[in-house]
Amino acid sequence: MKKMLLSALLVIFLFTGCSKKPEETKSADVWLKEGLTYFEKGKYKKAAEAFEKSIIEADNPEIAAQAQIFLADSYFFLKNYEEAIPSYEEYLDIYPDSEYAKQALHRLALCYYSQIDTIDRDQTPTKKALENFTKLNEKYPEYAKNADVPAKIKELREMLAEREYYVAKFYLRTKKYKAAEMRFTNIVKNFRDTQIFPKAAIDFAKYMVEYTNNKTEAIYILTEALKNKNGQKYLSEVSSLLGKLQEDLKVN
Repeated sequence: MKKMLLSALLVIFLFTGCSKKPEETKSADVWLKEGLTYFEKGKYKKAAEAFEKSIIEADNPEIAAQAQIFLADSYFFLKNYEEAIPSYEEYLDIYPDSEYAKQALHRLALCYYSQIDTIDRDQTPTKKALENFTKLNEKYPEYAKNADVPAKIKELREMLAEREYYVAKFYLRTKKYKAAEMRFTNIVKNFRDTQIFPKAAIDFAKYMVEYTNNKTEAIYILTEALKNKNGQKYLSEVSSLLGKLQEDLKVN
């Protein structure tokens, strides 16, 4: 009986001795410092874990803000954009005018920019990247200029215009004429400064003549195409169409 009791006690002793000790509770400040140490060494995954714990423990807004921006940056450098995006958005929502806001907004835009696919795919990342680059350009123009943001904005507008033209042509091929007209109209209203505009304007003018018999509108669209610096390469075709339409209007 004594042997059985000793054996039981030994098992209990071994089990409790081998069990893990509970994790030591650390303050937000300690977690933040630990995260920064990992961050400086490029160990962004461990840094992110520490920053998350710092945010949970934080009762000081300054510590919480610092942990939040470094958490977002950790995900950014890990190229984990799915996690970086909400982290930056949360930071900008709570601290829109902080000293790190411009950098956070820039990297948020870059996160969306990195997710952009070809024009036949969903263009939500393109639109979100343009939205945030535009906001950065308006709020921090000098910073945006140094970060080459205006060029990014131009590039993204070109992509969205090409997307609209691609969809408009698809609707024309599938005989969904009203849907095509809406896409062409969007290009005429919002993307006149893009390279695709003159080409889209020619197709839209032809559509207006063939399907709506609105020759006056077609002339207006073609005239706008000639104002675009890229319209000169279509000068011969546009001039020919304009001449024919103007002649038809005189006759009628």
